[in-house]
Amino acid sequence: MTTAQLRQHATRFQSKIRTRNRMEYAAAALVIGVFAWMITIIPEPMMRAGAGLIILGTLYVCWKLHTLAGASDAAGLDHATSLADFHRAELLRQRMALASAWQWYLAPFVPGMLVFIGAVAFTPELTMPLMARVTLFATTAAPIAAVFGLVAWLNARAVKALDAEIAALDGAS
Repeated sequence: MTTAQLRQHATRFQSKIRTRNRMEYAAAALVIGVFAWMITIIPEPMMRAGAGLIILGTLYVCWKLHTLAGASDAAGLDHATSLADFHRAELLRQRMALASAWQWYLAPFVPGMLVFIGAVAFTPELTMPLMARVTLFATTAAPIAAVFGLVAWLNARAVKALDAEIAALDGAS
């Protein structure tokens, strides 16, 4: 890979990170808005607590996304002593962020989701037998768990792709 190709590849990689993060921040704003609205309209304290925990989890995820997986500025790319070393370090940084995403991206939502779903399924106003409530809880939690599993799988695939890219870059050096 020529220096110009490497620069173009590194620039494109940083652009993809910026685009991904903008989409994540937009989704976070939507989640915060929806659950803040729920806090104002739902009288049930435990549902409100769950919604509040989801908002806090979302803010934590945004902070970690910024600190762990933010794109580097163009100045870093322009002032790199070795373009290959800079790009490799960025690939490794993104790889580490994706490999640990279950800790900082998925886990922060679990407490709020469990409290919220539990509050819905076990609210005193709901006149259902206990097994029906447990079924409601489980059938609500299962698709959420499936989405979490899908996100973890997609992140694992992205880690493998970054590993391959790092290996290719190391082989070209």
